[in-house]
Amino acid sequence: MEQRKPISSDRSISSHKAEDKEYLVPVKGCPKLYLMVRPNSTKSWLYRYLSPTYSKNRRLSLGVYPNVSFARACDIWRENEDFITKGLDPKEHREELKNSLISKTKNFFNHFAWEYFATLEQTQKGNTLIRKKGRLELLCSYIGNEPISEIGSPRMLEVLLDIQAKSLNKDDKPTDKAERCAGIASDVFVYANARGFCSSNPAALIKSQLAKSSYGHRPAATKPKDLAKLLRAIETIESDLNTISSLRLLALLFVRNGDLRRMRWSDLDLEARRWQFKPLKGQGKVNMVKDMVAPLPRQAVAILREQ
Repeated sequence: MEQRKPISSDRSISSHKAEDKEYLVPVKGCPKLYLMVRPNSTKSWLYRYLSPTYSKNRRLSLGVYPNVSFARACDIWRENEDFITKGLDPKEHREELKNSLISKTKNFFNHFAWEYFATLEQTQKGNTLIRKKGRLELLCSYIGNEPISEIGSPRMLEVLLDIQAKSLNKDDKPTDKAERCAGIASDVFVYANARGFCSSNPAALIKSQLAKSSYGHRPAATKPKDLAKLLRAIETIESDLNTISSLRLLALLFVRNGDLRRMRWSDLDLEARRWQFKPLKGQGKVNMVKDMVAPLPRQAVAILREQ
C-alpha cells in the first residue's frame, strides 16, 4: 500500500485529492487514526483499533470532514484511546450511550405527545388535526424534553399561565388557547398513565386556575337591512370567481366554511338540487352526524353551473 504523508493540520488535508479508489491517510501523533478519502471526494475520519473485549481488529467512524475538524478528530481519538486503556471497547461504549439516550427519550413528554397524536390521525381529520398539532408543538416547546413522570402541577401551571399571557385578544383579555392546551396535555398524561409511565395527570388540575377566556364581541348581521348590505357587498367585491362563489353559497346554504371548501362535484346532484356530504365536524365520534344533505335553491344551482 502506498505510504501517504501523515496529516498534521486542517491545511494539510486539502492536499489529499480523490482517486479511483478510496485510500487512508495516517494522522501525525495519533496512531490508529486515519482520514479516509473516497472517489466521490468525501473525506471522513476512521479509527482502527484492537478491541480489548474481543481481541480482534475493529473500525469506528468518527464523522465526516469538515463537520468534524482535525482538532476535534484528535480529541475523539484521545477519548477512545482512554477507553481502551480502561479495558472498554469504544464501539460498544458508543452503542451503550446511544441506547441509554433512546431509553431516556422514550420517557419524555415529547415521545408520548406524538404517539398520542398518531392515534388521533386515525379518527380525526382536517383542521381539527392541524389545531391539535399546533397545541402539541407549543406544549413540547416548553416541556417536550422533560420526563413525563416528573412533570407536576406547579410546572404545568407555570407553562399554561405563560401560554395564557402570550395569547391575548385585542382587548388584552385571554383567549381559550391555554385551556385547549391544558385539555390536550391532559389527554397525553392519560395516554402515558395507561401505559404505566406516569401516575398522575397534572394538567387536569390546572383548568380551574386559568383565567376565563374571552374573544370579545363577534359582530353579526341580525337585521334584514344589514344582511342586504352584506349581500350587496359580496356582489361588488373585486376577487376571483372561487372566492365570490364561496361567499354567495355560504349565505344561501348555511353550511360550515370547511365543508363548503371541500365540496366535490361527485357529491352534487344539480338536477335534483341536492348536495350530500360528510360534515367534517364530529367525524369519527359517536352520536354525531355522519352524512348530511343540503337542499340547493335555484340561486345556488346557478352559481354552481357558472362555477
